[in-house]
Amino acid sequence: MNMPDHTASESTALSRRTLVAGAAWSIPAIAVAVAAPLTAASPAPQVNLWSTARLPSGPDGTYRGESFYRGPRLTSFSYTFGNLGPDELPAGATLTIGLPFAAIWETSSFTIVGSDGYPLAASGTGTQEIGTEPLAVRQLWYFTLMAPLAPGASFTVNFTVQMNGTENTATNFYRVRTTSDFQPGSGVTDSDTGNNADFSDNYAYFNHASASNI
Repeated sequence: MNMPDHTASESTALSRRTLVAGAAWSIPAIAVAVAAPLTAASPAPQVNLWSTARLPSGPDGTYRGESFYRGPRLTSFSYTFGNLGPDELPAGATLTIGLPFAAIWETSSFTIVGSDGYPLAASGTGTQEIGTEPLAVRQLWYFTLMAPLAPGASFTVNFTVQMNGTENTATNFYRVRTTSDFQPGSGVTDSDTGNNADFSDNYAYFNHASASNI
């Protein structure tokens, strides 16, 4: 006698029910995944950075109505950097300090005396041409601000650097100013880049052959 193969039939039916049930469970999961909203990207911080550059303290005298400085001597400076907001400036901004006549400064002697508690990391040096007839070059020092700066906050960088006695055609020709610059790190928007850089309010002479306090 041939018996019907009920075992096979039941197995087939069970397999079909299992597949259907599995498909039914998978549909809502896909629907939920599609319906989930995308996470909005955080807006870039909005800042307004500014800086001020100053001449060194204690000039050796005046020449043609301007201060003059004669080396060798240790010079002391104060520069200020700030954030007008409206947002906090994240760590990573770059400060640039510029002094005229690269040949007259002992670059390695540059020392940060204080920065109102804001940590700065030296990030290199460079030069910038500021005159061609005769050739004159500005010495630059770069620093990274390692802490955030709140809106409305500012800090003053007091530093010293050794000046040597070099005189050349540039120092004997130009009256010059010191410079500063303050730039945000990547991912930060500065609403007014016109006040990031500054020149000292007054000009001065450095190692000018004709300037003398005698």
